[in-house]
Amino acid sequence: MEIKDELTGWYRQYHRKLIFRESGDPYAIWVSEIMAQQTRIDTMLAYYERWMKDYPTIEALASAPIEKVLKSWEGLGYYNRARKLHEGAQMVVRDYQGQLPANLEQLRAIPGIGNYTAGAIASIAFKMRAPAVDGNVLRVISRLLLMADDISSQKTHKKVYDLVYDLMADSNPSDFTQGLMELGALICTPLAWKCEQCPLKAKCQAYAAGRQAEFPVKKAKKAPAEVDLITLIVPKENQLLLCRDWQDGLMEGFMRLPQFTELKTEHLKHLMKKKHVFSHRIWHMDVYLADASQIELKPGWEYVSLEQLDNLSIVTAHRKIIDQYRRKYL
Repeated sequence: MEIKDELTGWYRQYHRKLIFRESGDPYAIWVSEIMAQQTRIDTMLAYYERWMKDYPTIEALASAPIEKVLKSWEGLGYYNRARKLHEGAQMVVRDYQGQLPANLEQLRAIPGIGNYTAGAIASIAFKMRAPAVDGNVLRVISRLLLMADDISSQKTHKKVYDLVYDLMADSNPSDFTQGLMELGALICTPLAWKCEQCPLKAKCQAYAAGRQAEFPVKKAKKAPAEVDLITLIVPKENQLLLCRDWQDGLMEGFMRLPQFTELKTEHLKHLMKKKHVFSHRIWHMDVYLADASQIELKPGWEYVSLEQLDNLSIVTAHRKIIDQYRRKYL
C-alpha cells in the first residue's frame, strides 16, 4: 500500500471533527488556518466561533472597521494576522466578488496568504493538488525520510513541497493534506511521539533507526532582544492617558500607555515591574504613576474614560498593567 493510501485511510478513520474543516468553506478554512498559526487548535476554537458569528462572510469582514477586527482578535496575539485577514478580505471583495479564487497564484497574491495557507485552502476547499507545508508536515517528512536538512531554510521548504506534491499524486488532496496535518499534530509530535499508532511506521526511517529525537533538524533561533522601558499610568478624574504610538513597529492599531526608553523618574511614584515576551522582543517595564499636570500631551495622546477601556484594542502587556492598577488603586 502506498503512503497516500495509508495516510488518507487513517485520516478518514481517526481525524478530529473540526468545524472549519468539516464545512469545506474556503473562507472558514482561510480564517482557521490563519488563527492556528502560532496558536493551539483547542485555544483558537472559541475565537474562531466568535469570529464567524461576527464576520460570517468575507464581505462582512471587509466592511468592518479595523478597530473592531483587532478587538475581536484580542488575546490571540500576533495581531498582524488580523490586519492581513482584513486587508485580504477587502482585496477579495474588490477583485473576486467576495469569493476566494480557486487558483494558487491568485491565492498567494492575497495579503497574509503565503504558500502554506494557499496550499491549505486550495487542497482542502478546492480539492487541488497543492501541498500545504507547515511545521507539522516538515517534521513528518523529515522523520519519514531521515532528512537532515535544516527545516528553517527556504531551500528545505521547497524540497519538502516537491516531495509532498509527488506523494499526493492520485490521492484525495483534501484528505491527504489534512492527514499530514493530523499526523503531525496527534502522532508525530515534537516530543512523546506515538509511533505505534502511526499508519506510516513501516515506511518511517527515523522509527526504524530509533532516531526520532534527532529530527527535524533546525538551526537555533536568535535570542529575542530585551528592552528596558518606562511605562506611565496617568489618571485624570475618571480617565487614563493612552496613546497611538507605533514607532517601535509593534502592535500597530492598538492603543497603549505612554512608554519611553529614557525618562527622568525622580518625581514619579513607582508602582510595579512587569515583563512581556513577544516572539522577537522582551519588554522589561518599570511602571510609574504620573500626575496629569506633569504631562505635556503629544499628537495621538488622549484621555480615555475608564468605562471605555474594555471596548478598546489595547496592547496586551499594557492591558494587564491597567487591570492590575484598577484592581489595586481604584
